[in-house]
Amino acid sequence: MLFYIVGLPGSGKSAVGKILKEDFGYDVIDLDDILKVEHKKNFNRILRDNGFSGIRAFEGKILKRFRKYSDKFIVTLGTLSNLELFNGKIIYIKIPKEKYLQRIGKISKKIKLARDIYESVHNTFSQRADLVISSENKTKFEIAKIIDDFYRKIKNN
Repeated sequence: MLFYIVGLPGSGKSAVGKILKEDFGYDVIDLDDILKVEHKKNFNRILRDNGFSGIRAFEGKILKRFRKYSDKFIVTLGTLSNLELFNGKIIYIKIPKEKYLQRIGKISKKIKLARDIYESVHNTFSQRADLVISSENKTKFEIAKIIDDFYRKIKNN
């Protein structure tokens, strides 16, 4: 079974994925890393150049590629490409809207529809995720531990 770590940009998905990999020993695939290798650009650059539609398209292509794998954590890019591409457990790390808008504002002042994207992603994953974790007042390690506990519970049932 795959475990997808989702959340808006700035929610700490990559940092949590790194902790899950390095401290807990899980097999973690971070789509940010694949983005850098395949496009020679990071998330921020692609967002500035191509907007959320470019990020969403890339995320969809990559999620299709990993459907055949199991027992891995996939750290997504923070968009909502297509829920049908998620064939496992969804773990949503939620952040306050203001923190997200601040993060996007640092990337580019030209990003349009940031509020609508927040609402869409937040509403969808708040309802559809198998585990929702608020990032407020939690360290990245605490979030990783919650995910580890969730994983162990799923695997033991």
